[in-house]
Amino acid sequence: MSKYKKIIFERKDTITTITFNRPAAHNALDREMSEELADAIRLVKKDRECRFLIFRGNGDTFCAGDDIKDFLTWTDDDPYWQGRAYQETAQAIEDLNCITIAAVDGVCTGGGLELTLTCDFVIATDRSRWGMPEIDWEITPGWGGVTRLSKFAGRRKTKEWNLIGQLFDAVTAERYDLINRICKPADLTKEVNALVEVMAAKNPITVRRTKFALNKGADLPLSGAMAFEVPIQPFANKPGRFATDGMEDFAKSETRAARRKVSKNFWQDRK
Repeated sequence: MSKYKKIIFERKDTITTITFNRPAAHNALDREMSEELADAIRLVKKDRECRFLIFRGNGDTFCAGDDIKDFLTWTDDDPYWQGRAYQETAQAIEDLNCITIAAVDGVCTGGGLELTLTCDFVIATDRSRWGMPEIDWEITPGWGGVTRLSKFAGRRKTKEWNLIGQLFDAVTAERYDLINRICKPADLTKEVNALVEVMAAKNPITVRRTKFALNKGADLPLSGAMAFEVPIQPFANKPGRFATDGMEDFAKSETRAARRKVSKNFWQDRK
């Protein structure tokens, strides 16, 4: 029996799925749910066999953000400590070695939107709705809705969404780099599985290094970020040579030929 009450934690082979499980409350994050999420992320971090972490929402909402009613139970110092805990969880998700995928259907606002910003990929349905409504609750974002969001959408759009607090559709979210792929609700699982399949064929060490260079380099000036692109490849059995198995088998490997066949046309169906 799962130790969690407000999230569903499932592990199958190399894939872990975390499902927000408060559908009656639009999967809003109260204190208990946030603590369960933080604990689950720690488990994933320790799991060396996990290659994929998928976030989903139970019901017709991905995650509506923080549970405002829960704020009424906070003491004077809770906003600081809980805010720091949220930020640490967000950073922990971003720093995971595995590929992280947000499968978004329905409402994705506030903390829900902020969580997607920490993921490597976001696949969303065409009925999903996005936004940062904290301004109308007289609170400010705490997970990255000002800082991370501006790195994706730019300062102008981030100000608009945070200062007005309007909801916007999936097409707008995709236009401003919040979504990789839009699909019909019935196709969401299929699209996630297709992404997992194409990524699972790649060398996990190379994937991990590339993700690390992307995440860390994004926060640095170009001159410093370029240091992360210096090739690092241990060749204990090939001293003095810079060549991976992928390079050596480039022309003859059927596995890598099949990988490229799938990869080069992936997600190229929509003009």
